[in-house]
Amino acid sequence: MNPVLTVSGVSKAFHLHLHGGKRLPVVEGVDFAVHPGECVVLGGPSGAGKASILKAIYGNYVVQSGSILIDHGEAVTDIVTAAPGAIIALRRHAMGYVSQFLRC
Repeated sequence: MNPVLTVSGVSKAFHLHLHGGKRLPVVEGVDFAVHPGECVVLGGPSGAGKASILKAIYGNYVVQSGSILIDHGEAVTDIVTAAPGAIIALRRHAMGYVSQFLRC
């Protein structure tokens, strides 16, 4: 069975524009796949980049390299290169995201 999510070689960094454009690497070379029915955990210490990976999968963060493939039954879409409208359609029909800072 094909994975529903494949993350390959994903790297994310932030550029601190108020500090002379200093580059702050967050994650580098992230690789994993999630198959239908599988339960996975992104584990690690605070500041390891777990939330950044999830935000990249959801399309909120732009990554510097790699691919994030979502198999939504009809096609496979790479979040890294997808148009904004395609990402919105995926959010509407194929994936969800709950922030760690959920406010009630």
